[in-house]
Amino acid sequence: MKSATGYVAAAFGALALLALLAVLLDLPGPVIVVSLLVALILDLVCVLAVRRWAAFERSLIHAAQKVAVGQMSARVPTTPGGTGGNRLVQAFNQMAEALERRIAATSQEQGRLIAALNSSTDAIIAVDGEGAVTFANTAALGLLKPDAGQVLGRPLAWLLADKEVIEGLRVSSEEGRPSARLVERPGKRWLQVMTSPIVGGGDWASLVVFRDVSEVKRTEQVRTDFVANVSHELRTPLAALKAVIETLEGGAARDPDVAGDFFSRADAEVDRLVAMVEELLELSRIESGEQSVAYDAVDLTGILRRAVERLRPEADKRQVNLSLRTDGPLPAVQGDSERLERAVINVIQNGLKFTPAGGSVLVAAATLDAEVRIRIADSGVGIAREHLARVFERFYKGDRARHQEGSGLGLALVKHTVEAHGGTVTAESEPGRGSVFILTLPAG
Repeated sequence: MKSATGYVAAAFGALALLALLAVLLDLPGPVIVVSLLVALILDLVCVLAVRRWAAFERSLIHAAQKVAVGQMSARVPTTPGGTGGNRLVQAFNQMAEALERRIAATSQEQGRLIAALNSSTDAIIAVDGEGAVTFANTAALGLLKPDAGQVLGRPLAWLLADKEVIEGLRVSSEEGRPSARLVERPGKRWLQVMTSPIVGGGDWASLVVFRDVSEVKRTEQVRTDFVANVSHELRTPLAALKAVIETLEGGAARDPDVAGDFFSRADAEVDRLVAMVEELLELSRIESGEQSVAYDAVDLTGILRRAVERLRPEADKRQVNLSLRTDGPLPAVQGDSERLERAVINVIQNGLKFTPAGGSVLVAAATLDAEVRIRIADSGVGIAREHLARVFERFYKGDRARHQEGSGLGLALVKHTVEAHGGTVTAESEPGRGSVFILTLPAG
């Protein structure tokens, strides 16, 4: 479109031509003057219209340039009294408003997606067709090299340095199908790595998801160990029972004295099996939450006295001195009297089993602030440091010095019972210097 100056020059040229024609045609003076005035007015109107259109054109171009660079709030002002131009302005502004709303909605959805990905406990990484990282959520940053620095744009193969993950990514990108692998990381950490191609994802060609399954693997290992331990613990009394039966079948049953001895052995093994099954069932109920604590006021002093008196015959048989000491009356605690008594008995029995003849087991209790602390100390073989942290695991028996009779469930039951009452249980020991188990319960 020509500039306004060009239109002005053209208008004055037309006026000059009109004046020349009037002279050549010998028109009357008034007619010439009127004609020139009309032409001049028309020219001025045209010039003003052209200038307005030029200003409108510049405004429209300027607004379009702003929209092109992402300034969606740019608008073109309407012209007072305009018609066609204003319709164009309205159409442009409506288009810009629609684009602004759509882009805002897209940005909001993208923000929600990024926030959701960043809040995930799974590590999520997106890569382009060349294997360069185009997105990494917060959890993924912990998997990459400590000196990775700027992550985006760098090859995942360099940032991660894990051949199995890179192979899964290659399968996903080249063969266009998902893949899943189980990868072991340092520190006994297991990751399930899933790679999937993204169709129409732009610079997100593939997605790599790392899920920490260490706890699942640990649970599987615990389950495997549990089955193995139960099998082992059941095999011993069952083998003893089988030996007794075979001996009786071989003729020992005809001798009343011998038969009585073997029947006593069989009865002891059956009692051991029954006790183990009962402990397993109780432990299962506690761990599953099926067995709740019946809260009543519990007399701890009475519990400790009953436990000591109940186990005194066993202590005398083992020639171990079992004693009780309390510093004054103990406050009542809220809980299940029967379960707490079983827990105390289990700890005392544990001390008796691993204390040689001539040794001692001391049960002491005292009030400390708002807690009652029960301290059961023995002068037995002690526990090695590497085994101390695991003594409360079910079936754990530690070193050979402590691998004696018992199911290996007693201390596990103690831990669950005390914690169910809001307390704690700890163990202190050194090989050859005995062990101390401390049960702490909230008073009141």
